[in-house]
Amino acid sequence: MIAPQYRSALLRFTSFFILSSWYLSPVSDGAPQFNTVETNTYHHAQAEFTPPDDADIDRDSIITSTGTYFRPPTDPTPTSAPRTSTGTRRGGCLGPTATAFTIFGPNTPDTILGRTTSESPVFVWHLPEIDATFPIIFRLLAPDENDIPIPIYESSLTYSAGFMTHQLPPSVATLSTGVEYRWQVIIECNPEYPAQAMLQELSFEVVPGTVELSQALATATTATERAVAYGQAGVWYDAIAQVAQATSLGEQETRSGLLTDLAMSLPPESDQIRQDILEIVAATAP
Repeated sequence: MIAPQYRSALLRFTSFFILSSWYLSPVSDGAPQFNTVETNTYHHAQAEFTPPDDADIDRDSIITSTGTYFRPPTDPTPTSAPRTSTGTRRGGCLGPTATAFTIFGPNTPDTILGRTTSESPVFVWHLPEIDATFPIIFRLLAPDENDIPIPIYESSLTYSAGFMTHQLPPSVATLSTGVEYRWQVIIECNPEYPAQAMLQELSFEVVPGTVELSQALATATTATERAVAYGQAGVWYDAIAQVAQATSLGEQETRSGLLTDLAMSLPPESDQIRQDILEIVAATAP
C-alpha cells in the first residue's frame, strides 16, 4: 500500500507526465477535441468504460486522467466578463492546512465549461480541516440588463470540513438556458471586515439533455453509473452531484475519478488549482 505521505508526490508526478504527453502528442484525425484556451488543444482518450464495483477497487492505485469519468464539452460558450476571486485558497484565517479551500467545476479564463441539465443544480466544494469555524456564504449570480452579474440568491451555511454541497431551493426562480450564471462560496473570516473574506467563483450554464444522455441514464441503475453518464456527456455539475457525498467504495472511486479528470482538464495557467484538486483526491481516496 502506498503510504499517505507519498500519494501527493506521486499524483504530482502523474499529472506532470500526463500533461507532458498532451503537449507533445498531436491530436489524431477523428479524435474528439476541445479548446480550453485559444492557443491550446487537448483531448481525452475515448475508451469503453464500466463504473467500478466496490469489489474491483484497488485502494493502492493512483488514479490518472483518461477522460473515462469526465470529458469537458467540445463546444464551450464564451464567458461574458472576468470572474471574481480573491486568489487565496490557503492560509489567511484558515491557517496552515493539509488541503486548500476549493470549489469544483471546469474552468478556463474565456469560456463556460460548467454545465447542468437541472433547474435546481447541486454545487460541490471542499473545505480543509481547521481548529475554528467561520460562516460560509453560498451565492448565485445572474446577469442584469447590462450583463453585469448581480446576486439573485444567497444562503448562510455552517462550516463543515470535507465535501460540502448545496442545492438551489424551489424558491429560486427557474434557471434559463443560454445564460451565464456564476456561483460563489465565501468564507467570512471576519464578518465586520468583508475584505478579509476568502471567495471562489465559477461560471456555469443550463443546457438541454441530449438523446445520447437520456439513453445512457435510462440504463443507469446506480449513482456511479449516473455520474459517469453525465460526466461522459460533459455535464459536470450533474455528474459530481451523484457521488459528492459518497457512501460506498464504488462511489468514492468514481468521485475521485471525476475530480482527477477535472483537474487534468484545466488549462496550464490553472496549475495550482490542479494540484490542489489532486491533493484533495489523495487525501480523500478510499
